[in-house]
Amino acid sequence: MMNLLQSGFQGETEAIMELIARNTANQFLYTYIENPPVSHLRIRLLQLVLHEGGAPKEQVARYVATTALVQLGLDSHETVTLARQRTMSGIRNRQLTILAGDYFSSRYYDLLAQIDDVRTVAQLARSIQEINEWKIRLYGLKGGAAELYLDGKVKMESALILSFVETWSKQKETWKGLVNQLLRAEELLREYRKQATDEEVGPYVARLNAEVGVHGAHQQLVAELHKALHQSRKFASQLSDDVVRTELKLLIDGCATELDSQKARAEER
Repeated sequence: MMNLLQSGFQGETEAIMELIARNTANQFLYTYIENPPVSHLRIRLLQLVLHEGGAPKEQVARYVATTALVQLGLDSHETVTLARQRTMSGIRNRQLTILAGDYFSSRYYDLLAQIDDVRTVAQLARSIQEINEWKIRLYGLKGGAAELYLDGKVKMESALILSFVETWSKQKETWKGLVNQLLRAEELLREYRKQATDEEVGPYVARLNAEVGVHGAHQQLVAELHKALHQSRKFASQLSDDVVRTELKLLIDGCATELDSQKARAEER
């Protein structure tokens, strides 16, 4: 993803990533399991939501890092296998993955406790509840329609950032649309990446394959990606803060660049 090297936000982003790294460091855990990836797109998107809303600069890094820790905890629990484990290494891996999720959650409580921010603890707790409710709904879909699955997945993934939109944003409806479309693009890029590298296809593409066939699924995936990026640009242009608009353009352009790069790699195969 493109770095925001053209702006003063880059230093803040690096400080946030360092804060996240300090709060996820656990040598014992990572001897056996991998640290879930941190979404740089979400880090930067939440930064911009908070800056546009006038959040105190000294708290922005803490809010963003806290939200990333919550997401890491949820992502860790999401990777826990439901299959019965018959080996000691498999049992240990599952147990440690659950513990890692709990560990990340404990770190987010600690960060907020340091600034005595009970409101944000409650706000994030409501978002976690909403996310878990969406997980149950998506699990119940099983082989449901592709578009229904994607809409639910994006709503689930956007809940944390949207909770800060509700609290801080001056242009709530514009931000809601923008967050929805950018995280839709991120999810579609993740599915495209899997498809392009011949890995097992993601759940959205698997549903599309069943509905319109493999070739049709690829075409629809690309079309939906371009549509999400176009809508993201449209919403970003409606924001009144010039600096935030410029940063968002860089962020959206980064997604478009990754799509082009993935296309080029696929053509070389």
